[in-house]
Amino acid sequence: MKIHLQNNDLSFDAGVGETVLLACARAGVILSAPCGGRNRCGKCRVRLLEGQVSGVTPDADGWVRSCRAVPLNDITIALPGNGEFVGNEVTDTVSAATQPPARSAVALDIGTTTLSARLIDLDSSLVLDTISELNDQRAFGADVMSRIGAARNGKTDELFTLINRQTQRILDSFQRRRGIRKIERLSVSGNTTMLHLFLNVDPSGMGAMPFTPVFLEERELKGEALSLPVESVAVLPSIAAFIGADITAGLAVLDILDTPGPSFFVDIGTNGEMAIAHNGAVFCCSTAAGPAFEGAEISSGVGGVKGAISRVEASADAASVGGPLSLGTIGNVPPIGICGSGLIDAVAVMLKQEIIDETGYMAGDRKEFPLASGISITARDIRQFQLAKSAILSGARILCKNAGLRPADIKNVFIAGGFGFFINKQNAIAAGIFPEEFLDAITICGNLSLQGAEENLRTEGFLSRCKEIIGKCRVIELASDPAFMDEFAENMLFNIPGE
Repeated sequence: MKIHLQNNDLSFDAGVGETVLLACARAGVILSAPCGGRNRCGKCRVRLLEGQVSGVTPDADGWVRSCRAVPLNDITIALPGNGEFVGNEVTDTVSAATQPPARSAVALDIGTTTLSARLIDLDSSLVLDTISELNDQRAFGADVMSRIGAARNGKTDELFTLINRQTQRILDSFQRRRGIRKIERLSVSGNTTMLHLFLNVDPSGMGAMPFTPVFLEERELKGEALSLPVESVAVLPSIAAFIGADITAGLAVLDILDTPGPSFFVDIGTNGEMAIAHNGAVFCCSTAAGPAFEGAEISSGVGGVKGAISRVEASADAASVGGPLSLGTIGNVPPIGICGSGLIDAVAVMLKQEIIDETGYMAGDRKEFPLASGISITARDIRQFQLAKSAILSGARILCKNAGLRPADIKNVFIAGGFGFFINKQNAIAAGIFPEEFLDAITICGNLSLQGAEENLRTEGFLSRCKEIIGKCRVIELASDPAFMDEFAENMLFNIPGE
């Protein structure tokens, strides 16, 4: 059977019994499926214009969930938005330099949600170009466990193909835009699962106890081994199954072992990976925060893309329930949804205006909290947020206990990841993501994983620093800590301002 895209010349095959979602992914038409194709989120919808499908009944306007729709004959579909295939959501910046570099390399951070890459002039160490894209693997779910689940179901090759093809596209774009004949090195960071899939290594062992990765150490190989247009590829080392090279890189960039005072580091994504450095030791853990902070499994949620609501402020009269809101979006364009930082702001406003109580229950007969036309926060969204914020806060408190510290003892709080670019520190505390004692110690650091991949290209001793940090790490398994579930249950509650 053939699938045709409306207003586009692209047509591709769908295998027997294959869903529209997976057929599209194979063809490079990437639909977002935060729930991993489990028929829960409804965000993978396409509009069926011609033909028939099984597995799902189109609604009155022809919309179907692509994760359930199996073509019975040739079909024509329209994608969300304007019905045309526009590819991945891309933001990029280019330096003013006009001459191609004599020697170049690329730093790449592979996140579960986003890929970010920088082109480096190896002679001047300048950043020449930057590209960020949503991870094409999102068709297989928004979080690492969804990707691991897909791998356990025999989809490792498909997942590898998606990330490999996307990496090739990024490298080709750098070469074309800068007139580069060859790229010497590719330095790669990311979480442990993403690095396995980047190298076409089955991550299934991390899907169940005892969560065993195939490798954690650094990897060096030739670009041709991955069919990539680079001479060599270097993959940074990870710490544990769910504490990846992104954390190693961030701690190394911060030179955490030589940072004065007890220091807390967190990279918030679909997992909350965190560490405390104190007296020459590094205590680290990972919490299953879920994809709420990435905008997934939130009814109006989107990633950190243009049009995402990244800031929500109440009216001057903070007690005015239902009063006007001031919204800010990425790119200052009309809103298309809400990302993690905007969600935090919205929850803080709802708490301040007593729209939700300490349990997260919406007052009165409210079903949702409207932000913009077609964009609102629902009761289910609040519950997803509570699960995520409790995971982060509980992990931070347990980590402090294991390090023999109180939250007030922490002198430095480093928040990393793209999430941190737009976060309001006061609202993050008010919404209960971090202990109140952290407020004055917070520093927003941006994407330290990408910066670490970059430093690996610039600094000869960077890999040695990474290995030294790993040697000092003590991994705290929260699942086996009897205090964690007590913390988690308690931290589901909100602190109401003034109470």
